[in-house]
Amino acid sequence: MKELARNIGVWVMLIGVAILVIPFLTGATNNTNLIIGLILVVEGLLGHIYVNNMKKGSMVSNIIWAIILLIVPYAIFFISKRMAYSEEEIAAYN
Repeated sequence: MKELARNIGVWVMLIGVAILVIPFLTGATNNTNLIIGLILVVEGLLGHIYVNNMKKGSMVSNIIWAIILLIVPYAIFFISKRMAYSEEEIAAYN
């Protein structure tokens, strides 16, 4: 059980890869499959780093990791939005 706990991030990444590969092989690829697969691969990578970080960590660092592991998909879209539109274009719609 200890090995499973150490490698849980790898298992999450493999599930994400399976979600990407199976629709590709069946020819049913759509954006939903791609987004879910990407989120699982990224979350698995960050989770693997968090789990295998041998430092004890303080309460603040644990809170920061929790925020990072929950908000990564939002941050990706937020940064993409900032790169895609200027401040004037965003202000024109608000």
